[in-house]
Amino acid sequence: MPLQRGLYLGLVLSAVTGCTGVIDGFSGSGPGAAGLPPGSPGAGGTGSTDPSSSGGVGPQSQPTASMHKLSIVEFTNSIHDLLGSNAPVASQLEPDQQVSGFRSISGAVVSVSPTGVAQYETAIDAATDYAFSSAAQAGTVLSCVPTSAADANCPLSKVLGTFGRRAFRRPLTDADVARYASVATDIAAEPGSSILIGLKYAISAILQSPEFLYRVELGAPSAADGGRNKYSDFEMASRLASLLWGSVPDDALLDAAASGKLSTSDGVKTQAMAMLASQKVHASFNDFTSDLYGLDPSSGMPLSTTFKDPKIYPNWTPTLLAAMQQELSMRIDEAAFNGDYLSLYDSSVVFVNNELAKIYGLPTQAVDGFRRVTLDAGSPRVGLLGSGAMLAANGLPQRTSPTLRGRFVSEQLLCKTVPPPPANVNLTALDMPPAGASVRVVLEQHRKNPSCAACHALMDPIGLGLENFDSVGSYRTMENGAPIDATGELDGAAFKDEASLSTALRNHPNAASCFVTKLYEHAQGRAPLAVDAAVIDSLAKQFDANGHRADQLLVEIASSDAFRFVEVATQ
Repeated sequence: MPLQRGLYLGLVLSAVTGCTGVIDGFSGSGPGAAGLPPGSPGAGGTGSTDPSSSGGVGPQSQPTASMHKLSIVEFTNSIHDLLGSNAPVASQLEPDQQVSGFRSISGAVVSVSPTGVAQYETAIDAATDYAFSSAAQAGTVLSCVPTSAADANCPLSKVLGTFGRRAFRRPLTDADVARYASVATDIAAEPGSSILIGLKYAISAILQSPEFLYRVELGAPSAADGGRNKYSDFEMASRLASLLWGSVPDDALLDAAASGKLSTSDGVKTQAMAMLASQKVHASFNDFTSDLYGLDPSSGMPLSTTFKDPKIYPNWTPTLLAAMQQELSMRIDEAAFNGDYLSLYDSSVVFVNNELAKIYGLPTQAVDGFRRVTLDAGSPRVGLLGSGAMLAANGLPQRTSPTLRGRFVSEQLLCKTVPPPPANVNLTALDMPPAGASVRVVLEQHRKNPSCAACHALMDPIGLGLENFDSVGSYRTMENGAPIDATGELDGAAFKDEASLSTALRNHPNAASCFVTKLYEHAQGRAPLAVDAAVIDSLAKQFDANGHRADQLLVEIASSDAFRFVEVATQ
């Protein structure tokens, strides 16, 4: 890029960066990994005392406004919605982090390093190169394509204002439009350049702005609501698009914001219900469950990086891993958008291709492909806990791990807090049980250590109920030369195998409220606080009353006062 073009973009970015102290964190400066001072709006200001907690309600009295850096998925979705679904997005971007198990929460506490800024520039340059490769291609992105900087039939102010409104999730000010129009016209005037090239760099500057890379949602005092700090209509459009679509708002949603239709709970509910018709909701919900069920690469035990010893598990292949991940997505989608979400825990419906069918003990078909199969009555494999994805992700390279599997149930599905192991614990003691010894016996011996007993009692008895499935998820009746005993008890409910454990899980008094808490936490982009207890309780009652409809729960969260109001951050 010519030096002058780089200078113009630098001036634009520095001007936008200075719009609020919050965005200063974008430079990557400041204390700690986040690059933002604790308590600042960009640092989240949630006051959570345990960022690694997996559920529950924190002690702080009020949430505070924050800015949220787009996750890689949100960035990719937004680029595709703005520049076309075929616009390339570079694979090299700073990895997302997780706080309290969710990338949505980390977005409020992390900033971008200098290397990350350069990666964004590379990615956005590649995407805009594609979008402005021809006037015809640009016509699919812009409201119109001017023939010159002075084209009265297609003024730059209209082109940049229309595009910028979606990218910034709000109308551009006159100063915004003038700034980006100056980039377009000045670059277009260079020798050998054109207005199309100028627009390419103006759009690139918009997309490299922190106002695109961060969701700016700070609220303002509302006299009509007793002075409470309320998100504006455009901020609500931004929040709805992020929660339901994982992307930027479309023009219809922004038009609704412009006409004041997002200023009331009923107005938000109406828009949210309409947004459910988009397929984007399905992908966005799947992104949430990737965090919830520990399958995202930024989680501690992601399926995508799970390793199995090929000498012990020769059937573990990259294609099997992909099939497991796709099957879980299909199971979740059916449960979330076609009925009772808690059916995910004990449903006998699976989705298999031939490779996964072999793992599940099902017949293959002459023409391969994913198909919906209902397991026979009395099948020992049902629901989420019997899925290959969950079993493999929480298994070890050479054996199963009742501890990991039990921790998954306790933390992710029942919202119990399992403390980390003591610093001096020997984590390799259970690597391989002696020949003829079951994992159950070894773990029972392990729990005789008082420093281990309290935590392992929350995990091991549950995970032992899944011992009929090896580390890849294949069914078995013997383990290490010993018969498997999968009996146990889940908070007073006895079970004899995975199927009855799954029934106990579905009927557990905390199962529904835990899911509500997790989705609420993800939606808010912060850990729950004491003030959220009544809100979550009300949402849980609505969830029960609505037959555990996850899609309706999304709407109820989005239209709740807790999602529409926020405290002003103080520094």
